[in-house]
Amino acid sequence: MVNIRDRVEESLKTVMDPHMGVNLADMGMLRRIDVAAEGDVEVGLVFPCIGCPAYELIKADVCKSAAAVEGVNSVKVKVDWNEDWQKTDMAESARQRAAVHGYVI
Repeated sequence: MVNIRDRVEESLKTVMDPHMGVNLADMGMLRRIDVAAEGDVEVGLVFPCIGCPAYELIKADVCKSAAAVEGVNSVKVKVDWNEDWQKTDMAESARQRAAVHGYVI
């Protein structure tokens, strides 16, 4: 049986970093998904840069995607600005996509 956390994780694969066209998990931005017994979900994210212009859009997309999962009561996104995002956090497929678009990875 698939639990709420697994369903939320699967739903978040549809949330894309708009700059790269890669989902947040493959970008290495999705760090954790905590689910309380009542269905309250907290999603932990890191961002590649402070001042990301897509910050609000990404947070809203995460909330919308997770909230659509059956059994989810509420969603909070917590961005950890103290944790560094590294290029090595990216999945290999994301690094290849970045290289094709001229990013040095």
